[in-house]
Amino acid sequence: MNIPAPFLPVRVTSEALTHTVSLLERTYTFGADGLLSSVRSQGIELLHAPVRIVAEEEGEASAFDDNYAENESESFIQSRDDGQAVICGTMQSDRFIVNICNTVGYDGCIDINFSVMLRGKTVAQVFGISGNKQQKYELDKLWLEIPLKKEAVELLHMFPNSDLQLADGRVKAQDSLSMSGRIPDESCGMPHKAMLWLGNEERGFGFYSESDENWQPENPKRAIELVHEGDSIILRIRLLDSQPSSWIGDTENAVYRFLPVNYRFGFCATPTKKFPKNPYTHNALHLDCGKKIQGNYMDFLAEDNRFDRLVQKGVTTLILHEKWNKSQNCFELSEYTEKQIRYICDECHRRGIKVLTYFGYEISTIAPIWQELHKKVTVRTNSEMIGGWWRVPFQRNYIVCYNSEYSNIFVEGVACIMDTCHTDGIYLDGTALPQFCKNTEHGCGYYDKDGNLHGTYPILAIREHFRRLYEIVESRGGEINLHCSSCLNFTAVPYVHGLWLGENLQFTLMHGNSEDVNLDYFRTEYIGRNMGVPAEFIAYENRPIWRFETATACAILHGILPRPNDIDFPLEYMSKIWRAFDSFPIEQSEFMPYWKNKADTAHPKVKVSYYRSRALDGKESLLAAVVNISPAEVKEMSPSEVKANY
Repeated sequence: MNIPAPFLPVRVTSEALTHTVSLLERTYTFGADGLLSSVRSQGIELLHAPVRIVAEEEGEASAFDDNYAENESESFIQSRDDGQAVICGTMQSDRFIVNICNTVGYDGCIDINFSVMLRGKTVAQVFGISGNKQQKYELDKLWLEIPLKKEAVELLHMFPNSDLQLADGRVKAQDSLSMSGRIPDESCGMPHKAMLWLGNEERGFGFYSESDENWQPENPKRAIELVHEGDSIILRIRLLDSQPSSWIGDTENAVYRFLPVNYRFGFCATPTKKFPKNPYTHNALHLDCGKKIQGNYMDFLAEDNRFDRLVQKGVTTLILHEKWNKSQNCFELSEYTEKQIRYICDECHRRGIKVLTYFGYEISTIAPIWQELHKKVTVRTNSEMIGGWWRVPFQRNYIVCYNSEYSNIFVEGVACIMDTCHTDGIYLDGTALPQFCKNTEHGCGYYDKDGNLHGTYPILAIREHFRRLYEIVESRGGEINLHCSSCLNFTAVPYVHGLWLGENLQFTLMHGNSEDVNLDYFRTEYIGRNMGVPAEFIAYENRPIWRFETATACAILHGILPRPNDIDFPLEYMSKIWRAFDSFPIEQSEFMPYWKNKADTAHPKVKVSYYRSRALDGKESLLAAVVNISPAEVKEMSPSEVKANY
């Protein structure tokens, strides 16, 4: 298998019945029971103790057989190659068996098949030549607990958004945009999550689950819990708080009537890749996003010699928004669309500028394939398509599901456009968001025992979609830039080169939010470092309430930059920022953000982050940002009011 850069082939080493899988930036060790006993990211251990199963049978705590020495219960390597390792484990209690199958990919995602079943009888017991006491097969509880080091997990991010149920009975109501931020100081619970990430500014641990099928928490609002226990925070997955509903009938000797209960979920430690020393990978202008232009992009750029203006202002990447394509997200280009994109690419390449084209998450009503495919490939909730955005030229666009055949159309279409039009990659808008989907025509959704249809989140399909996209774009020397709001899909992030984040925050900032910048929230979602991918900040202006200059201050404080979206202002303003960063040896510098350095100011609302470079002669230089995080004005500060222990 061809492993794309910068990933490394999967390697497994074994000692006794434990197996360690080594990947780029991470190692996972599986114990003799097949459960994780160690998770190390960048050499730092994240687990406080091994992952464990907590179960009760017939009112008593389950005791799982640990007779590994006789190989009656053990973990083993099912298979391995450069692309993945499959490690299986089995556990047995007095009445039940648990099977675990871990598939560890080179991207660091661990897909887990987890099954619980009745223990059953041996051959000797069936023939009555061995003792077999009569017992009830009642499983009262089945939890999975992941004890994490408290110092390693201070921040959380979840999708979908929801309230948090605090231990004292209070409810932390969900924010209108996101619950990302600091983990509450007390234990809390939440409903089933498609994605949950716990970590800090540098690394973290992610849980993902496409479906709550077969989950039976006593309280659905506490299906997942974060439990403070000494120096650890336990991530508790409450799979069962009662006998599985599919086990119907006599619980005595029901060996042949109760089928295995199955679960699918996964883990992923972050960052997924090594974060670059210089995260400012390009100077990008995003044309026509937020600040709209009239007419076609080709005519706009040709007017007033605007191609040369891009060069003068330091632009190295031009990102074209949705209107470059007459039929949005259509891979069969119209005659005009192909003419336009070829012309823009030729003019930009002549000036050393890359061109990325927009592709989103929708299928257009004007696309030739609409009539044939829309029923099969769109996301459905309660039989209804979702989306329906109005676009120019006049059309409607509905959200697609990448668990459908549309994924193949997308990947093959991107390859064709890059080859024929010589584009340099793609900008993806919301493509990594695992939309809740009930469209059984392409395999989403599931039916419960009563025949009710439930939705699922196509996380595995999206990850495979991005893996294939990455392969074809990377092989052509291109790049993938991803915008995602409200969901940091850490299973797709390994397969992108850059992130554009912050659109969800703009809704409050643009309308006069009177609160301080939520620093915990910002560090959780927008810095990119804890995911391993460089990020840029989205900034839509609404002067004088919310200005690009203010967005720049928020971004620089966190080691990222905003992306201009207009060829006049803010490109004019951003050009000066780029020059300042280009003139400083970022790659030979150490980033010291406000949450890590010892800089002090005379005002609690003023924070300092800086890059520190040390020359061969020992002389140090700084590129610093001093930022007021409050909407209230702070008096002008002199350099003497900022003190730092460098």
